[in-house]
Amino acid sequence: MFLIVLLVSCLGCSTTAAREFYIDWENDRFVKDGETFQYASAGMHYFRIPFQYWEHRIMAAKSAGMNAIQTYVAWNAHEPSPGVYNWAGSSDLIGFIELVNAAEMSLILRVGPYICAEWNFGGLPPWLLGHEEGEDVVSVRSSDEVYMAAVTRWLAVLLPKIKPYLYKNGGPIIMVQVENEYGSFGCDHEYMNAMYDAFSSILGKDVAYFTTDGPGLV
Repeated sequence: MFLIVLLVSCLGCSTTAAREFYIDWENDRFVKDGETFQYASAGMHYFRIPFQYWEHRIMAAKSAGMNAIQTYVAWNAHEPSPGVYNWAGSSDLIGFIELVNAAEMSLILRVGPYICAEWNFGGLPPWLLGHEEGEDVVSVRSSDEVYMAAVTRWLAVLLPKIKPYLYKNGGPIIMVQVENEYGSFGCDHEYMNAMYDAFSSILGKDVAYFTTDGPGLV
């Protein structure tokens, strides 16, 4: 069992008819459009599934009683070389998000940039460890300047693509995960704060961000 740690919530959200999703800390609940909300999510990693099967898998999850999908975002599937991006086929993240939305299900997006997921290099692109520009990352998942520069460039491409699909903007994304199981790797609070700043500067502070850690590692 893993403990989900919420980094920030949509505090002070309006109670008008505007779409909203936030954490009601006092009453220990999620609130969606003014109503208590519980989700049962199916883990479905779009980059592992042939895109032709996405809709079938999503509808199968819904038929099984799920009301949400959760997926990681695999950076190395989208940026195989520095500055070269792939959004086609089974890397069509936006296409996947739109199918979840069409199914009237919520989406929990686990962005990373490190995702683990039993995926090669935890979703980080291998070129981080040495590439043609000659700037090698000394330490991933840290405040290393070269690593953070690459992460910042990646998020500047990715996050504007997903912003229109946040729940508040009419899409299905109710929560966004930052990093993954970092407590098992390091304790660089400066790095985690920088990650939150990178996300919130593009998506806004009124988003439910969270991270995930094992017991006793918070």
